[in-house]
Amino acid sequence: MRILSRYFLVSYLNLFILILIGSTIAIVVIEMMLNFDDILEDREGGRNIATYLFLRVPAYYLRDLFPVTSFAAVLFCLGLPARAHEITAIKSGGISPRRVVIPVLAAATLLSAVDLLLNESVVLAASRKWNRQGNSAGEITFRQGSFWYHRANAIYNIQEADEEDGTLGGVSVFELNPRGRLLRSIQAERVEVRDGTWRFFDVTQRVFDPSRPAAPPKTSRLREWDRVVATEKDLEMLEASARTLSLLNLNDYIEAQNREGRDTTRYQALYHSRLAEPLTVLIFALIAIPLGLSVESSRSLATASLYGVVALGVFYTARTTAGLFATGGFASAIISPWLILVGFGGYGVWQLNRISR
Repeated sequence: MRILSRYFLVSYLNLFILILIGSTIAIVVIEMMLNFDDILEDREGGRNIATYLFLRVPAYYLRDLFPVTSFAAVLFCLGLPARAHEITAIKSGGISPRRVVIPVLAAATLLSAVDLLLNESVVLAASRKWNRQGNSAGEITFRQGSFWYHRANAIYNIQEADEEDGTLGGVSVFELNPRGRLLRSIQAERVEVRDGTWRFFDVTQRVFDPSRPAAPPKTSRLREWDRVVATEKDLEMLEASARTLSLLNLNDYIEAQNREGRDTTRYQALYHSRLAEPLTVLIFALIAIPLGLSVESSRSLATASLYGVVALGVFYTARTTAGLFATGGFASAIISPWLILVGFGGYGVWQLNRISR
């Protein structure tokens, strides 16, 4: 039994590594073909292209590569032996196929944890650097439940940002003199970012006299106020998004938003989606197991693969739909990622019980 467990475990891990490497190379080749003109015009010996690929591939593809690779590795790990009558031989020895797939599921669980670590380190770091490509302004940092940004003689504090609408919420601007003394503070509940100009709404402005630190500031209120912030290329303030935060910082962000009385439904949905996402590696493995074992009777790995493509298509359609609910601020989007995982995981267990009898 230990020999069989080791056999399937090693086969799954080897296939996972090979498919992951092969898929990554294929993506790199496709990206290079799509950007062939930029490669020819690159005057820095391909350094910019290498940077582009090292950032774009993990930022855009790694989250989905891990679970899909897990699915393919399990399908081939079991489908090829099933077509070669090895599963039949295992059954004739009185061993249930469900017993030999246990190490595969254990490895998939471990890879889910690895995927979580990669998403919270490599993927996030690549996404942040990718978003800042070509930006000459300072880096956005997160602390005390909000985003901070320092540029020239001003410090910006942003509670939330919506890249799609081009709006910022809960914005504070602190203007300093060359000695770092506060000259003016500006607070606004909403800011529209348009072509290098910020349009503030419901503004509270306070002007300070650095020579008289004890003097009260002069306060004024404006319904609207425009401020030229930077060139369009430098308007990376919209990167101050909860999507760029780690899970720990995202949780802090949600708590800070709750204390401010803001609606955090979409941020909670994002948090649960990110938390549930790595378990897709395990769920995809669970779905692929009965498909791989079914090759024993169907004798067709292509048919099993086709059913697998349909299953993955349904899964990603359901996840996309849940994402749309999250964008709309529906409370149901918070538990949707977990319901999808439970539903597909239950389907995989049901199919496994049917095919293993």
